[in-house]
Amino acid sequence: MWWAMTYEPIIELTVLILTLVAVASVLGWYLLTGTPPLPSSPAVKRAMLAALPNKLEGTVYDLGSGWGGMAFTLARRYHGCRVIGFEVSPLPWVFSRLRLLLQPTPNLYFHCRSFHKVSQEDAVLVVSYLGPRAMEKLKLKLEAELKPNALVLSIFFRVPNWQPASEHMVPDMHKTPVYLYRVRDKNKINRHSRG
Repeated sequence: MWWAMTYEPIIELTVLILTLVAVASVLGWYLLTGTPPLPSSPAVKRAMLAALPNKLEGTVYDLGSGWGGMAFTLARRYHGCRVIGFEVSPLPWVFSRLRLLLQPTPNLYFHCRSFHKVSQEDAVLVVSYLGPRAMEKLKLKLEAELKPNALVLSIFFRVPNWQPASEHMVPDMHKTPVYLYRVRDKNKINRHSRG
C-alpha cells in the first residue's frame, strides 16, 4: 500500500490537469463559435419531436451536435434517415463518438468539422441549437442550399427574418421556444420568410 500513497498526489494532479484542459477546450470553442455545447433537456426533446412529422426520408443534419443527445434522439425517431451531427468542439465530439461506440446506431454519424464547409442540399431536416451570431450566418447557408419542403427546426433562437410554420413553447423554467420552418420555393425564400 505504500505505492498508493506515493502515487496518489500524481493521480490527483493528473485528473486536475485533464479537467482543466477539458474545461479550457470547451470554453475556448464557446468563445470562438459563440455557442456553448449545451445538452437539450428531455422536455425540449419532447417538444422538438412533437413539432416534427412522424416520417421523413433523406438526410437529417444536427448542426452543432454537442454531446450527441439530439442526434441520437433523431436517429431513433428517423431510423430510415441518415442522421449526421457536426461539432467543432473536440471534447463533446469525442464524447459523442464514444457513446456511438457503446450504443451502435447504424444511421448516425458524427463529424468534427464545421457544418459551413459541408453542403446541406440533400437535407430533409436541419436541426440547430445555436446562438444568435451563428444563426445569422447559418441563415445565408440555408437560403443558398436547402431545397423546397426541407424543414428547419431551431431551438431557442429564431432564423432571422424567417416566419416559422409553427412555434412550440416548452413548459420549462426558460419557456424555451422551438421553431419549425418549412422552406418554400428557393427563389422566393426571402419573400416567404420575411415577417
